[in-house]
Amino acid sequence: MKKTIKNILYISWNLLRVKSKENHLFLIAHPRSGSSLLMHILTSNKEICGFGEYLSAYKNLRDLDKAAFDIRRKSNNLFKEVTYIANQIVHNKSTPSLDLLRLSNAKIIFLIRPPKKTLSSLATLAKKKNSEMTHLQLSEIYKQRLLEIQILAKAIPNTNWIDITYTDLLENPEKTLTKITCFLDLKKPLSTQYAIQKYTQVWGDPSKNIKAGKIIKTQSPQINFTDALLQSCEKIYADTLKVLQDNRLKD
Repeated sequence: MKKTIKNILYISWNLLRVKSKENHLFLIAHPRSGSSLLMHILTSNKEICGFGEYLSAYKNLRDLDKAAFDIRRKSNNLFKEVTYIANQIVHNKSTPSLDLLRLSNAKIIFLIRPPKKTLSSLATLAKKKNSEMTHLQLSEIYKQRLLEIQILAKAIPNTNWIDITYTDLLENPEKTLTKITCFLDLKKPLSTQYAIQKYTQVWGDPSKNIKAGKIIKTQSPQINFTDALLQSCEKIYADTLKVLQDNRLKD
């Protein structure tokens, strides 16, 4: 019944909405990368509509259209004029197809974080959720996601994307947000302060820190991973930075 009502709403919305060209913004990151923080900053700008992490995969234009409806519906912006429909994507299984990421009206922000703090954050979250994942399994999640980001950066036109690190966001927030503002050609600049959203602590980051309403530096617990495991992750991270740099500068 719920699915039927949703389909009726989608059909009605599709008939009534202004058929203008809609831009799509994909925040492509890995788990515990700071993507929830950046998504809150993005969706606090009135030109961007989003609802945190949308978990369904995008395979074709219809998927993209239905996701836009769903994100608008959840955020109470069904008919509001916005520049971008945004989605936070941190898993390979929910990453859009290359055809969609190559669209002229698609913009991508790649966000990555150094491994040591990422892995500690992953392990801390896994413990809170009573997960039995090993350190090796957690490191594989990190490495496989970065390898996917490398593939995407090579395959998508560099006019469609920019890349930043979580370190950039924390250490140089104004410069980093100015870079994103210019890339998206927003009328109003992004701010280091953000609004608490309906999806806060529901989609994405479950911690209390996300409710701060501004960029803050926190001292997260540091979990000890083996040197060999950390070194393998650090290599993937360095390789990903190089791939992003090389393809960013490619003609």
